[in-house]
Amino acid sequence: MTYLKNNFLGNNFRVGFRYASSNEGITLIELMVAMAVAGIVLMAIYSAYHTQSSMYRTQTVVLNMQQNIRGGLYFMEREIRMAGYDQNDTGNFGITDIRFYDINNSLNSNGNSAITFTSDLNDNGVIDSNETISFSIYDNPVGAPDGILDMARNNGAGRQIIAESIEALFLAYAYDNDGDGRLDTSANGNIIWAFDSDNNNILDRILDTNDDGEIDINDNTAGTSIGGSGVAVSSIKAVKVWLLARTKTAMLKYTDKNTYVVGNRRITPNDNFKRELLVTTIKCRNMGM
Repeated sequence: MTYLKNNFLGNNFRVGFRYASSNEGITLIELMVAMAVAGIVLMAIYSAYHTQSSMYRTQTVVLNMQQNIRGGLYFMEREIRMAGYDQNDTGNFGITDIRFYDINNSLNSNGNSAITFTSDLNDNGVIDSNETISFSIYDNPVGAPDGILDMARNNGAGRQIIAESIEALFLAYAYDNDGDGRLDTSANGNIIWAFDSDNNNILDRILDTNDDGEIDINDNTAGTSIGGSGVAVSSIKAVKVWLLARTKTAMLKYTDKNTYVVGNRRITPNDNFKRELLVTTIKCRNMGM
């Protein structure tokens, strides 16, 4: 009996000893492995978050640029389409200035295109103070320019910004110089788009130098001569607009090596900003088109 007791107690002791040994703390190696795994998981989570966050910021910046340029172009289209509106047929209204200006609103052949026109908005037959409208490029605010060009509208109350971060604006014009009620065309039957190369407010050069119906990188930037004494602004019937916008901030891991055809200009930025070029044609319905 004594032997059985001792044997039983001994077995009990051994079982208890084995149970205690299974509850020992984790080793240093196990702790280091766990920390390494946790670190890898956290790094993966952060990397995914950082990537998504960067993509969101990029998309937001690009979307803002697109909305900005499209809004500005829509504004131009709507108002230029009304150029020459003259309910009373006075003949007092139309496109009046197609010369190039710099950002300080001074005449400059190397500046951006600008346009000034009049519309009889109140149908009284008289050009009132708010009925002469112009669009041009400037650096807002004028008193403390930030180096980012913008597009302005002026209706007699000073230039007001309508689109931000507009890098270039070019305007070309189609016309009816022979008065037959149709836009003048080239030898190949293409609409002639012209500009004022010497800033004297008369159209004198044609953009489509190879007469293929497209204004692109294959055309000579100097244009070809219209001939004669040029074409007066009173013969203009349609306007083609090139508007080049860029993001306000540079993009990471992106380089813009594109060449943009903006009228007779070729712009190859080679920088880290994204850009968008919009081109549209506006028919001046109140001027015979």
